[in-house]
Amino acid sequence: MVSTRQHPREFPPNVESSPSKGSPRKSSRRSPPSPAPSSPTTNGSPSQSLTKRAGAVAVPMSSSSSKWAHTASNITIAWICVSLPLVIWDVLYILLRPHTMAGGKLQWPIWKPYEVYASIDYVYGWPGWNNRDGFGGAQAVLNLIEAILYGLYIMIVFNHGVPSARGRGLQAGSGVNGWIAGGRKTAGSTGNKALMIGFAASVMTLSKTVLYYFNEYFAHFENVKHNDWVTLALFYGVMNGLWVIFPAYMTVVFGADIFEALDIASQSSMKKQN
Repeated sequence: MVSTRQHPREFPPNVESSPSKGSPRKSSRRSPPSPAPSSPTTNGSPSQSLTKRAGAVAVPMSSSSSKWAHTASNITIAWICVSLPLVIWDVLYILLRPHTMAGGKLQWPIWKPYEVYASIDYVYGWPGWNNRDGFGGAQAVLNLIEAILYGLYIMIVFNHGVPSARGRGLQAGSGVNGWIAGGRKTAGSTGNKALMIGFAASVMTLSKTVLYYFNEYFAHFENVKHNDWVTLALFYGVMNGLWVIFPAYMTVVFGADIFEALDIASQSSMKKQN
């Protein structure tokens, strides 16, 4: 006991764990190495470059497509709005014969005025019906198709178009409020559809009306030769001639629009190839 108390050295301090177990704890507390500066997760240049490339490709496409738009002139719109109800009236008269003719149960009051024209052009009167002249019915079916096309055209122009200070074709006056100046502009694929529908309808109307005249000519005017010259010129020539003049005008205007769009498309494709 005495020797223990007088021991010159002190006992070593108590250690909870051995030195060999302490080193793993220190290594486990180390933070993971930071990613290299060239890591793609921290460097945003690749994604930014891809965005710039996509934007560079998209901009020329939008700019080229915005160069052209179909613009319907007010004179075209006015003619369609006036002629479309008349064409529907004519179609129903022909297709509902003989009930719409003189003495028919549907004649009064809607088709009473047709009694006058039926006495001028026998295609619309009882002689044509009794002789089973099929040309009147055939042209009425074509008129029905034209009416549907014109209706689609007007709906597209008014629903998707915007007022324009100048329309394609004949202009009189200036600005949107001019007499027949201005029109409605329809851009993009919707304008393309409206243009093709209007062009197809105008070509159908023009060719059908010219065919109507030639049919009567080669039949030796069998259905209209009983009229005097004034009646023939006024009711048969002038009134039917309106369906030659305005569709011819629309065919030229729509055709010019198509040529312009094709020229722009060809120039754009040539630039891309170069």
